[in-house]
Amino acid sequence: MSRVTQRVGIVAVLLLFTPFLTKLISQDLNTAIKLTKSEQFAPAATLFKQLISQNPGNGDLYYYYGKNCLEKYYSDTLNLSFEEKGDSAKAIYEIGIKQDPSNPLNLVGLGLLNLITKKIPMAQAEFDKALALLPSKANKAIKMEPARQAKVLIQMAEAYVIANVHDTANAFEYLRRAEKLDNKNPELYIVKGDLYFYLLNDGSKAISNYNMAQSLDPQSPEAKLKTGQLWLRARQYTTALNYYQEVVKMDSTFAPAYRELGTLLSRAGRQEEAKKNFYKFLDLSRNISARKQFVNTLIELNDYNEAIIQLNEIQKVDMTDNDVNRALAYSYYETQQYDKGLKYIEIFIANAKPEKIRALDYAYYGRLLAKLKMDSLAPEQMMKSFEMDTAKADIISEAALCWTKVKKYEKARDLYEQKIALKRGIPMDYYNLGKVYYSLQDFVNADTNLAIFNAAQTDYVPGFSWRARTKSNLDIKDGKGFNTTGYAVPVYKAIIEKTQSDTVKYMKDRFEAFDYLAFYHYSQFSLNQKNKDEAQKALEYYTRMTIVNPNDEKSAVVKPVIDLLKQKIK
Repeated sequence: MSRVTQRVGIVAVLLLFTPFLTKLISQDLNTAIKLTKSEQFAPAATLFKQLISQNPGNGDLYYYYGKNCLEKYYSDTLNLSFEEKGDSAKAIYEIGIKQDPSNPLNLVGLGLLNLITKKIPMAQAEFDKALALLPSKANKAIKMEPARQAKVLIQMAEAYVIANVHDTANAFEYLRRAEKLDNKNPELYIVKGDLYFYLLNDGSKAISNYNMAQSLDPQSPEAKLKTGQLWLRARQYTTALNYYQEVVKMDSTFAPAYRELGTLLSRAGRQEEAKKNFYKFLDLSRNISARKQFVNTLIELNDYNEAIIQLNEIQKVDMTDNDVNRALAYSYYETQQYDKGLKYIEIFIANAKPEKIRALDYAYYGRLLAKLKMDSLAPEQMMKSFEMDTAKADIISEAALCWTKVKKYEKARDLYEQKIALKRGIPMDYYNLGKVYYSLQDFVNADTNLAIFNAAQTDYVPGFSWRARTKSNLDIKDGKGFNTTGYAVPVYKAIIEKTQSDTVKYMKDRFEAFDYLAFYHYSQFSLNQKNKDEAQKALEYYTRMTIVNPNDEKSAVVKPVIDLLKQKIK
């Protein structure tokens, strides 16, 4: 066979197989697009790279690859930055323009990026460039199928939805032009429905367009999912649930449906069913962002044990995300694994940029230290939390309580006074401050704060007991130690009255009250032994004291006093 014959044969083979190869690439592109819509971003990216290596001159591949980057960002805006994903998409679009300069789609991609960053004139300039590549009266030489032109216009309209730019006049104009070119494209009606749903809040027109898309493509999971989301926003939860379940029946590989089912079922309190759907979502999406979203849901559900399992799975494949350390610290604290929680919060703080640290991070840091009995270290972290978020003043009380535990009463006092001065004090702050002043033997200020607490919490017996003790320290005694003033008498009597309904629970409080009142009346009798009424009262309280707790050593000590009082009264 001559070289000429060989060359002709090769050309013939290429002519025979080129339509097949084009169709194959088109099928694979649709698969990659479907993977993106199903939030399977990593497999989609792998397929896009493979397709581009096989056919680097196909601009469509670059456009949808760039959209895959952006969709990945929008799937997890908390952990991914637009700067990073937007730059990646831009680089891909620019390569696409160089490789396929007559293809308008990558110009649409650049316009989309400008819309997202609210550079509206620049976005319009890119769209105008894209429009210039479509057939028109001025561009009669350009040849392009009507369906292909409609596709470009639909993507331009969709850019306004993705970027949340409420310039619906332009968006609808692009769709009107697309509809004239190809009114059988289901994507046209999905985008129109999105415009009504997300930008105009018109549920009726949105659902009408989603239904139209569904009729044109009965097996489209996307249209049915969006209809379910619309019903969810309208709080028609049962209807939304039915639509989501239909999506799963229609396409069991469409990951977003399982996420939506999981979210809806968790709202309904059907937690086990919700988890099963989230697990299915993770199995299908196979991306770390999805697993992180699941962790956020688990934490919202207070399922910290499962959150820990998922976070450890994330760290097996991604040790770079410092937010995972934070989530582990929170979750270990909530599951009382304080030593592990402390380890991870310290790792997070050490590796976090200052702007990434939240007030709650320092709050958890302080609480973990406190739980591990490091009360002298905890207040510093707690007060850092307050300095970052002064609306959360209760953390001051937590810090003050830590100082109290290590008997740094002056520091505790200063923090309680600081909070009260900010007019953020709650009744329990006055109670704890009163006890701090008591420990500092400042009984006047202790009495003042405990009085405020008692007025606010009239049924809290310990508050009255602490005030009674405080007042007993203010009593004036004569040279023999007899109580001459009885400042605590009214408070101890109030305690006896308040504890009558549960004498077992308040045995110690009642014993203390009887002890004080007996001694006070005994003191009055000793100062004036003609006053038999005082002797009778002392005898009564000493007797009740021994009945309340006959095994207390004080009960044994006062028995001779009881006998003496009986003789004196006779």
